[in-house]
Amino acid sequence: MAYRRALWKIMLDEFKRIEQELRNLEEEFYMRIKGLEAMRGCITPLHNVYESGDELIVTADMPGTDKEEIDLTVGEDYLKIEAPCRSPARKIREGKYMLHVRLPVEIEPESVRARYKDGVLEVIAKKKIRGIKIKVE
Repeated sequence: MAYRRALWKIMLDEFKRIEQELRNLEEEFYMRIKGLEAMRGCITPLHNVYESGDELIVTADMPGTDKEEIDLTVGEDYLKIEAPCRSPARKIREGKYMLHVRLPVEIEPESVRARYKDGVLEVIAKKKIRGIKIKVE
């Protein structure tokens, strides 16, 4: 019995070590991507993802772009935004906004609507209904 406990502890410790190593690799990977984005002039906008009732709302601060130039792509579990970024004073293109968000819940892609006002993009989508409550008569 003691041998099994010791073996389980060794295995658990090894899994924890591997999990930490994977987290470190993931962090390093994203840091490199951020570096590449910065070199290419890409900007990850400040954004917020939250739920309100049966809707999922994503807001992104994207000053210096025109709503006609915002490229928005959605799937059931992701949202991708791309748009050119300009200096508001000079109207000179300075880079590109790029945001790819993995959504916390699945959405109905055909329900998505978006509006851009005062430099803030707001995307609203209906959450996908996984099941419904049925009243028994």
